[in-house]
Amino acid sequence: MRRQALTSCVRFLAREAASEGASGSKQLPRSLSSVATASQSTKLTGRVEAVSRPASFAVSNLLSGSHASRTQYSTDAVWNTILYPDSEMEIGAPAPDFSAPAVVDGEITDVKMSDYKGKYVILFWYPKDFTFVCPTEIIAFSDRAKEFEALNCQLIAASTDTPEVHLAWIRTPRKRGGLGYMQIPILADVTKEIAARYGVLKRDVGIALRGLYIINPEGVVEHVTMNNFPVGRNVDEALRTLQAVQYVAEHGEVCPAGWKPGEKTMFADPDKSLDYFETLQEGGDSTAEGSGAMKAIKSKKEFEDLIASGKKVAVKFWAPWCGKCKQLAPFADELATKHSEKITSVSMDTTDEHLEAFVSDLGVKALPAFRFYNGGKEVLKPVLGYKKQPLAENMQQLEAM
Repeated sequence: MRRQALTSCVRFLAREAASEGASGSKQLPRSLSSVATASQSTKLTGRVEAVSRPASFAVSNLLSGSHASRTQYSTDAVWNTILYPDSEMEIGAPAPDFSAPAVVDGEITDVKMSDYKGKYVILFWYPKDFTFVCPTEIIAFSDRAKEFEALNCQLIAASTDTPEVHLAWIRTPRKRGGLGYMQIPILADVTKEIAARYGVLKRDVGIALRGLYIINPEGVVEHVTMNNFPVGRNVDEALRTLQAVQYVAEHGEVCPAGWKPGEKTMFADPDKSLDYFETLQEGGDSTAEGSGAMKAIKSKKEFEDLIASGKKVAVKFWAPWCGKCKQLAPFADELATKHSEKITSVSMDTTDEHLEAFVSDLGVKALPAFRFYNGGKEVLKPVLGYKKQPLAENMQQLEAM
């Protein structure tokens, strides 16, 4: 599709130029028709980008400008183009190999991706040298390079600047926006081919986004993140993700959200994963239970023994997913505290596997639900849903019994 589009464009420009030449206008230095023919036999990949002028400016002049401007831009559109290759980036697939100049230990030398086979690699791209957010990231990674080395990981920074610009930036003091001493290679992708193949090139401006890639010792991509230009990355998060990738590779278990070394992992299995999920707290929904003013009932026997004691008892039935339970919890806690001298207030989590069948036998369906007991039997009408006044009235009546 791209080849056909380029061929059509070139043929159009050739016709335009030929008509200008026939009327005595500026002649082209060589036949455009031969270029069109050649393009048909050449494999073109990637996207065509105008170099000398913005593409929108060139297209505007070609389509709606004067004959002279169309002739001028016909040569620009043909000769001043860059063919960027398509992205080859895919998680779980081999990382695109490359060979390019880089600044290593203050010297310009060639670096290959294959040089690091047998090691983990974190390749992180940044937009431009001598800018603002970029030095903060590169310095942060470089200053902690030893931590990554201890994990058999090589850090590589990369941009589309030249190696000479990299070197000048390194030799600029940090207090003046420079990098200073660097412990990591800085790759120079001058042709922008590598950035394009890694899918990190912002093609309309010709510079790289803030992409970060974790590549395993076999050269396979394990992790990718991509930030827009204004937002820098977090070295701690890159380190944590690397550690998680390595843990999975070594132990065959999977790492839950926010995992850090030493914390519990899980098996990617419906049954075995329950060992992990059973350790979880309810998180943000735990407020549905309340602040602790009500004792939590954990078994059928505990409930039956409490009722059989003949005490005045108020029971709240709730669930972690219940929004109304969460909304009413602070008010219910206030009432429990207010009447604590004469009423024993308790709560039952209806999702507890030890209580689910018993709660069903009690006929509890709507939540939140409040039931009231005195002398070993249920008294008063249950309160269902978010109803503050009926709940307060029932607590008052129960205390007065």
